[in-house]
Amino acid sequence: MPLIEAVLGCGRWGSFHLWYGSSVGNRMLGWEPGDAPSFRKLIDERENDFLRLPDAVELTTDLSCVEGADIIAVTAPAQEFAGLAVRLAEFDLSSSDLVLCMKGLEKGTGQRLSEIALREGLRPRSISVWVGPGHPQQFLAGVPSCMLIASDSDDAALRLSEAMGSHLIRFYRSRDLIGCEIGAAAKNVIGIAAGLLDGLEMSGLKGALMARAPQEVARLVSGMRGDWRSVYGLSHLGDYEATLFSPYSRNRMFGELLVKGGAGVSDLAEGVDTSMAMMHLSAGLGIDMPITRTIRSIIDNEITAAEAISELFSRPEKEEFPEVF
Repeated sequence: MPLIEAVLGCGRWGSFHLWYGSSVGNRMLGWEPGDAPSFRKLIDERENDFLRLPDAVELTTDLSCVEGADIIAVTAPAQEFAGLAVRLAEFDLSSSDLVLCMKGLEKGTGQRLSEIALREGLRPRSISVWVGPGHPQQFLAGVPSCMLIASDSDDAALRLSEAMGSHLIRFYRSRDLIGCEIGAAAKNVIGIAAGLLDGLEMSGLKGALMARAPQEVARLVSGMRGDWRSVYGLSHLGDYEATLFSPYSRNRMFGELLVKGGAGVSDLAEGVDTSMAMMHLSAGLGIDMPITRTIRSIIDNEITAAEAISELFSRPEKEEFPEVF
């Protein structure tokens, strides 16, 4: 029997999930609110700028499509998840595995997406996150990648990785929801930093950025009682190539345009709101995150990108690997 998977959010990433789930033999249902123009176009034309949906994929504006779904994959923007979770709490999800496929933190609270799900009363069979490197454009071109399912439930992680694994995506599993969710979200913030360097024509500094940024993210994860090693895995460092260098990365593009005076992608760059959430968390825990703090200052127009680079390089010298974070 094919699994039934409901994908909530049918943008770039969500439409890929519909395409991919269908390719591995699942019955796919895609949902978006009825007032989304891009979704109406997808319903009418069965395609967007990235792909054409298989005929078997069903599209609906009725959220009750989640009833009876074996897997509910959420691909809506992270800052919209709380509102969606309130609506989902009206349904019995006890037979469904909830999979959060976004990468972000709630900007006002710093809460992780799995925490928001529980806060808003969702009680699915399991809660997992699907993170790691990959752009739909590359997958659709046949370029494979490794990705990660993190969950408190070993059974759920195994069930999902076996159901969704293929020649295109090799899944690894993790029990560290904290480290994987923070790492995946923080990756978008570091992507903005990479774009800033591109905009300044200082791309050669990306090597130093790749070495130093995971250390401050690892300090945050450790302070939150997660496994700092997750930061050096697929959820964060493993996703750097797809975010710090890729022309498809919205976060990298946002940083580059910010330096050059452009606009138009801030609403699509999850790292903007995530940087606020990370500063909220680091302040509460007393953890120093100089790169993240600098990115936030640039976004808030408190300092120029060029001045920020100068300030970072004027900081006191230190051991690369202190004994403790």
